[in-house]
Amino acid sequence: MKSKIKDRKSTVESPQSRLKRDKPAIRMPHFLEYDPESTGNPDAPYAVLPVPYERTVSFGRGTANAPRAILDASKEIERFDEELLLAPGLRVQTLPEIDCRHDSEEKTLAALLEAARAVTARHRFLMTFGGEHTITAPLVDAARASWDSLCVLHIDAHLDLRDEFRGSRLSHACVMRRVLELDVPAVHVGIRSLCEEEYRLVVERDISVFWARDIVGTGDDSWIEKIVARLARHVYISLDADGLDPAVMPGTGTPEPGGLSWHAITSLLRRVCAERTVVAADLVEVAPIPGTPVCEYTAARLAAKLMTYHVLHSDRHSS
Repeated sequence: MKSKIKDRKSTVESPQSRLKRDKPAIRMPHFLEYDPESTGNPDAPYAVLPVPYERTVSFGRGTANAPRAILDASKEIERFDEELLLAPGLRVQTLPEIDCRHDSEEKTLAALLEAARAVTARHRFLMTFGGEHTITAPLVDAARASWDSLCVLHIDAHLDLRDEFRGSRLSHACVMRRVLELDVPAVHVGIRSLCEEEYRLVVERDISVFWARDIVGTGDDSWIEKIVARLARHVYISLDADGLDPAVMPGTGTPEPGGLSWHAITSLLRRVCAERTVVAADLVEVAPIPGTPVCEYTAARLAAKLMTYHVLHSDRHSS
């Protein structure tokens, strides 16, 4: 009799369980203002992929909160560009968020690779919001399957070329080493922090590095021409938030002083889109600061700027 009573009680659903079951799923925000013809359209020329991956951050935390915060902030962006004096008419699909909590690092990154390939295989432009920088390697892997003569324009305070960091080869501090192993060259821009191991690798392999000290305060744009000259025909752009100066982007895991200004980084992106075929990009390592939207809004504006420059040269993208 006791066992029957126990079984009967176990089938009774508690109010707490019922509330949890009936709670509606939280919808992922969309990028920019709602556009019924593009927001959920798998044929839109641009796609945004939120990836709240945060497994190996080594100092400040919060990058897992960035994708949703950036999408929310993007709704406040004017659709008219103040620099180019036009409305670019961006058509952007917002993809479902990658689940970064329940599987191993390897399985999560494999799922990311599959999701990215579904977009890049159709030569659609994929903009990915991280999360930490680790996500760049599978994204580049997806892009190289669809585009030949591919290189990476890596804008960052750090080289991220360590072979291992704190026991992990999947650390954010190793991501460009993993990209190098994909046989995809990279041009590193805005660098102002590195370890001895990375410096030796740069010298041994003649890796292209443009130091922040040679960019900031130069007074001319000759550095942009030198960077573009090093880029291959097809370019994947990886934007680490700490590539910007902390005065512009204070919310990031390791804010290094002496970074690029807003106008320096947008001038570079505009020239690259004009002279090369940019095929995809990511924006990583934003860590939203409670109480102010400055970081996520700046990130959303930067992503929209890049897409605007890209759409202006759409004739190049079919090559």
